[in-house]
Amino acid sequence: MHIDEIMSTHLQICRPEDSLELAAQKMWEHDIGALPVVAADGRVTSVITDRDIAMAAYTRGKALGKIKVSEAMSRRLVTVQLSDDLQVAEERMRSEQVHRIPVVDERGFLKGVITLNDLAHHLRVARAANGATPEEVAGTVAAISVPRSTPSSHRSP
Repeated sequence: MHIDEIMSTHLQICRPEDSLELAAQKMWEHDIGALPVVAADGRVTSVITDRDIAMAAYTRGKALGKIKVSEAMSRRLVTVQLSDDLQVAEERMRSEQVHRIPVVDERGFLKGVITLNDLAHHLRVARAANGATPEEVAGTVAAISVPRSTPSSHRSP
């Protein structure tokens, strides 16, 4: 089964120059935890999560309206393509420890987002021979949940 068969296509986005306040508002209003960051030319450049926003507010000590998305967004971009198999998304989620991945075309334009929830719902609805197995999804959840580093006990400026 291919990613384009189960990915989410009703998307909210933000721009690098948007404020974190606007990004947080979109997340709140649409009950989502991340937004693809799209450049002026329409290509995906990053993703910003609710955690990125919280950590930027904490470490900078500024109001969300005073911090740009570009200051808090992830510096690494993980994507998959429309025609990739579900296992490609599942493996990237594991290796990169992410819950969501933008789906792009060959030129880098956003076409959708595939999430760990999409994989789980797919399993619940139909256990297709070409889909991820329950064991693979459980393994992905476990891999994503491994702490990446030891939290620091103090704020950085």
